[in-house]
Amino acid sequence: MAESIHLKQACRPCPVCGNDTVEVLNHQRFVLPQECPLPDAFDVVWCLSCGLAYADTPASQATYDRYYADFSKYEDNLTSTGGAHSPADLLRLAETASTIATGVPSRSARVLDIGCANGGLLAALKALGYSDLVGVDPSASCCERTRAVCDGKVMVGALRSLPPGLGAFDVVILSHVLEHVLDLNASVRKLSALLTHSGVVYLEVPDAKRYVDCLVAPFQDFNTEHINHFGFFSLRNLLATAGLSFVSGGTKDIPTDAGARYPAVFGFFRRAPASRIPHPESRIPNPDHGKWELDGEFRDRMIRYIELSRTQLQQIDTRIAPLIEKGPLIVWGTGQLTLKLLAETSLGRAQIVAFVDGNPINQSKKLAGVSVVAPEGIAGLTHPILISTLLHEHAITERIRQQLRLTNPIITLAPDNEAAFTQS
Repeated sequence: MAESIHLKQACRPCPVCGNDTVEVLNHQRFVLPQECPLPDAFDVVWCLSCGLAYADTPASQATYDRYYADFSKYEDNLTSTGGAHSPADLLRLAETASTIATGVPSRSARVLDIGCANGGLLAALKALGYSDLVGVDPSASCCERTRAVCDGKVMVGALRSLPPGLGAFDVVILSHVLEHVLDLNASVRKLSALLTHSGVVYLEVPDAKRYVDCLVAPFQDFNTEHINHFGFFSLRNLLATAGLSFVSGGTKDIPTDAGARYPAVFGFFRRAPASRIPHPESRIPNPDHGKWELDGEFRDRMIRYIELSRTQLQQIDTRIAPLIEKGPLIVWGTGQLTLKLLAETSLGRAQIVAFVDGNPINQSKKLAGVSVVAPEGIAGLTHPILISTLLHEHAITERIRQQLRLTNPIITLAPDNEAAFTQS
């Protein structure tokens, strides 16, 4: 049987090439916390012209800017990445700093980290001897914490709305930022003006081509925040539209505290020769040949990732349906998996008495009309606890039993866990 392909006109034209005829890969739904400004559904689409996959979201860049300023997960420097507060995050940031040092060996180089979060990467660069460090982040709290760890100049701002008077830099870093940016093309065009004559841009983003190789939770990479899904070629295409040429780079796997791998692609870019810089109104990456670099395997691997995610989601639903129908329960975790399970599985019909989350920014909010409380807030409740994560269930189970001393029955999701879907 021939493969069914669903084409449509995108409400968000491709942020790399401007094409608006796209293929729908998946319709993604969420149940979002109260007052969250982001849309609760969008299509993940694939551009037939340049090969980028992205969320065809109806939200504006201002909406995403407000979300990152007011709902940033990085507000909690203990549970988020970006601050080197866990062994895996410390290793990741140290390795990234080492990679940057190979491309920019001079310790007197002027460094700008856009989207610096809690300052972990700047601190790692400081440990290598770099001293002229500048950070920019949309969260004022993150900026405050970054100032404490890197002794550099740190300002509130974003790639789209940079603070004035920054000056020129020997290296501009965007590490796991571009997957969050709505207006990619206009944003990356700002980068060239930030560079010294010999300056470079260091970019790192999730590697969508290898999502399928690192799949743990269903649709883990299709979330409310990651609205662009790059492969190696689509990243190069994007930077070429801004007159930036690829220098060096590659792929890598990022370790996590839960033992899983996270795929990433990275590269150094510098200003292209003047003859190859596109006209400001053009999205053609190279005026000499006017063609995009395409990856013939990218789409097929994304389709396989989606197929496996759908199967995994159905397996989870089949397991939890009979358990959640037995009565009220507590759901531990309000992360992206929970938002999907509430929208796509029988968890949305469960009688949930409380959500638990360790991130202070999520506490006191409501999800599906139910309050989100700190872990200590469920003391005295005897209902079963559903641990709604496939990455951190062992750590959460230990916290429930050893730290909080709770005896509630525990329900876990992982099919390879001996205790999964049992009340222990």
